[in-house]
Amino acid sequence: MTYSDRLTRRNVLRAGTVGLAGGLAGCVGSFGGGGSGGSADAIQYWNIHNGDDFRGPINEIVASFEESSGTTVEARYIDNDAIAEQISSAVASNTLPTVGLLAIQTIQRLGADGSLAPESTTQVVEEIGKDDFREGPLKFMSSGDGGYYGVPADAWVQGIWYRKSAFEEEGLEPPVTWDAILEAAETFHDPDNDVYGIGFGTKVTAYARQCFTQFAQSNDARVLDADANVVFDSQEMIEALQFLADLGEFVPGAVSFEDTRNLYGNEQEHMFMYSSYLLPDLLADEGEEMVSDTGLAPATEKKRRSTYGQVLGHCIFGKSDAKQQTGRDFLNHVMSDDQYVKWVHTNPGGTMPVLKSTSESEAYLDNEILSAWSDTIEQISSALGNIDRFDFVDGTLLPEFGQISGNSLVAEAVNRVVIKGHAPDTVAKEQAEKMRNALS
Repeated sequence: MTYSDRLTRRNVLRAGTVGLAGGLAGCVGSFGGGGSGGSADAIQYWNIHNGDDFRGPINEIVASFEESSGTTVEARYIDNDAIAEQISSAVASNTLPTVGLLAIQTIQRLGADGSLAPESTTQVVEEIGKDDFREGPLKFMSSGDGGYYGVPADAWVQGIWYRKSAFEEEGLEPPVTWDAILEAAETFHDPDNDVYGIGFGTKVTAYARQCFTQFAQSNDARVLDADANVVFDSQEMIEALQFLADLGEFVPGAVSFEDTRNLYGNEQEHMFMYSSYLLPDLLADEGEEMVSDTGLAPATEKKRRSTYGQVLGHCIFGKSDAKQQTGRDFLNHVMSDDQYVKWVHTNPGGTMPVLKSTSESEAYLDNEILSAWSDTIEQISSALGNIDRFDFVDGTLLPEFGQISGNSLVAEAVNRVVIKGHAPDTVAKEQAEKMRNALS
């Protein structure tokens, strides 16, 4: 595993975005000797967990299903930034897989287009036990009529990670509320000694948008309303941008997710925003001492609690009844006991379990990384219920947001306010106009 591989896995910029270009990346695996030609006694399975640490354990889960069922599973691992093109090609050639592991926004779009079999995934949710799923991940899979377009598989959340000893020494509260975050940032900021108050995304990247989502949504600020009208120039959004401007006085400049992570490791920051993919990385890079001294504020509070995150889920495509039945059997196998523990152990923190029973089980917690972060695991699991996203409003996906995020208009607003020093009300008004133009 190379350093660049690890950065790709923990990259909060890419998790959850669906690219419109790029070729197939990854590999095709055929288990049980069925070949990769779509034989009648096989099902096809596409999976965007494309990385060596994912493929090995998932291949084992697939193989165990083949052994128990006698069904061949033709597995294909695809980079998330290539999945849109692959799906478009498969639709045109009528070669969609039987089952796919995809990001929530992809599943919602396919469900709205009528490409999925929500009655089958709803049946799987009911067979597993609806009450066992964490509420947050399950709501993102909703088909709007009491059913589900997909079965939640795993999730990650974003939060503010902080050095507990530094906060205790200064008598500071954990960085949860706007006031507590701002007070801590001001307290720690010492640029003359290369120490900065807080780290979050300020370059024009998806990381900046993701960090800002949590602040904005905690103030009930949205980019679009339920009818997909641009409301970026609302008072709530201006207030959120003003808070960002105030907080921006204590950042080290235009930074990316790598910068914030490295500054924290070097003790040049005592709090920064990052996804729960941090768990294995910080342990591997900095050791147990820094892990034990790192706390998590998994949600930001102003008018409400808000957490940014991503959910992946399994969907079943509209194949024949026989294929759908096999797809249901396969998903029940993936989500069952030991198999699901193996799944969520692929990258602890990045593949958080969506089943309450699993997150509380001894088998899941019996893991070196999870043991090191024992005090934090329940915080992350609980935060799954607070996940907010700009592209979901009142439980409905707004595909129009793709045009806004694709043009980096939210991230640009962050950069203008924090780095360029533009007035929040002016930025809100001008970026809102750009957004309307992008949607026109």
